[in-house]
Amino acid sequence: MFSLQKETRQTRIRLLALCLFVFAVSCTVSLVYGDRLLLGSYAKMNDDDVKYVQTARHLLETGVLTYNTGSEPSTFIMPLFPLMLAGVQWIAGDAGGVALLRIVQAAFQGVGVYLTFVLARRTFGSSRIAMTAAVLLAAYLPDYFISGSVLTESTFRLFLMLTVCFLIQGLDKPGAGNWGMFALCWTALCYFKPHAALLPLIPGIFWLIRRYSFRRMLAYTAIILGVFAVLMSPWWIRNDEVFGRFIPFTEAAGSPLILGSTAFGQVPEGFYDKYPEYGGDVMSGSDDSMARAAGRMVAYGFTHEPFKYLAFYTAGKFGGLYGIAYWERPILGITWIHYFPIHAAYVLFGLYGMWLAWKNKWSAASIPFAVLAYFTLIYVPFIAIPRYGYPNLFLFALFAAPALLAIYDRRRAKRSISPKKPTVRADV
Repeated sequence: MFSLQKETRQTRIRLLALCLFVFAVSCTVSLVYGDRLLLGSYAKMNDDDVKYVQTARHLLETGVLTYNTGSEPSTFIMPLFPLMLAGVQWIAGDAGGVALLRIVQAAFQGVGVYLTFVLARRTFGSSRIAMTAAVLLAAYLPDYFISGSVLTESTFRLFLMLTVCFLIQGLDKPGAGNWGMFALCWTALCYFKPHAALLPLIPGIFWLIRRYSFRRMLAYTAIILGVFAVLMSPWWIRNDEVFGRFIPFTEAAGSPLILGSTAFGQVPEGFYDKYPEYGGDVMSGSDDSMARAAGRMVAYGFTHEPFKYLAFYTAGKFGGLYGIAYWERPILGITWIHYFPIHAAYVLFGLYGMWLAWKNKWSAASIPFAVLAYFTLIYVPFIAIPRYGYPNLFLFALFAAPALLAIYDRRRAKRSISPKKPTVRADV
């Protein structure tokens, strides 16, 4: 799947040039803009990126993972990104660590172009479509903001791409090696964002569709869960030793649930009258109490404002994830507002490509579509914002490629068969 040996020399050169171009532009943006791409301030410690830097520094100095807890240990975030950030700070020093992280993320963006090529080639069986998908991803400008950000999204997307690749590999060539690599990449996703935890349901569905024997499914499940358990065990042991209980991921579900339950940012009218114990503020209290309040709010909302909540949990959630590009800081004066028509085109052409895949019965397209569906539906109970939808945008670019080429080929075919107008010659 990953080999380019069967590609023409021209294709290999073009793909390499495209990957290097993305890497070079990402590095340039990061070095030119630097900390102007930060969402928060080091003085105020008021956003995720600067808090990650603070966490990494404290981790290097004390060996304790904290986040918004002073010197006390925390389970608010997963540990892989702080460990990664601490690693580059250890290599490049406190001042150069963030700069090195941005260069590493620039490399991730370049590798992502290559992975999009191989995914599209395997999905659609065409190097032409694959190169178009790679170009579309390279031309997606928010990627250059992300590569310069101190956030999990760049690395998470890279591992998501690898997870999809090994999912396809495992289904194409079932075996312990491919499913082990799938499990490794999936576990890495979980070490960034716990919402990836149920992703193995997807290969399970495909095993059932392809009528694998129970013994075979059990063997592959044991491999996947075994790798997962081994790799996650350091985190579980740390949590048990520090907090005295089993914490599989984080203890931070309550706030995203609450934020994801207020339809279009509004608490349902009359909710506080029915539940006065919240004192007019559902955002306060423990993680468990906020999760309980979120469940009550959803039930109350669907009972008293059913159409509003139905719209919110369908079009509202999809629009929250993919309606606008994730672009928090202007680059060359361009913001998400200026980029909105282009971003919308990526999403719309991607949806059209998914429809074409269904219409033409491209069976291989069902795998990336299932992954996109999973990472869209998993956010339905939680807050759905463009930052969380960003890692999935490469899948829209992947599906947009055959859609654009189909439109282009159709128009070219119409031009080639349209009758030519007769020419009038004037006698001289």
